[in-house]
Amino acid sequence: MAALLHTLIPQIHKQALLTYARSILHAFAQERGETEAPAALSPRHLNEPLSPQELRVLRLLVAGRSNREIAAEQVVSINTIRTQVRSIYNKLGVNNRVGASEMARQLHLL
Repeated sequence: MAALLHTLIPQIHKQALLTYARSILHAFAQERGETEAPAALSPRHLNEPLSPQELRVLRLLVAGRSNREIAAEQVVSINTIRTQVRSIYNKLGVNNRVGASEMARQLHLL
């Protein structure tokens, strides 16, 4: 099944499906005892990479900071942070902070 998923990944264009396929490949790699993430789960395979600012926001988000706390630390409005968080979710193919944290760990973004 892992071999089949590897061949299908280049043909998957929907971010959510791509993220799901990559997470399955990662699970296969962990089951085989591989400690590194497979190439299919590297940051360079994101459809659109996170900007340096989005990476800073992601690190704070993973650390459990609220949008208000992130905004205060980054010296921007809370609306700017909300926009950046939505962009992070879209780029990572997730819908919430827990999903963003897990995907960030899988992609070694932290």
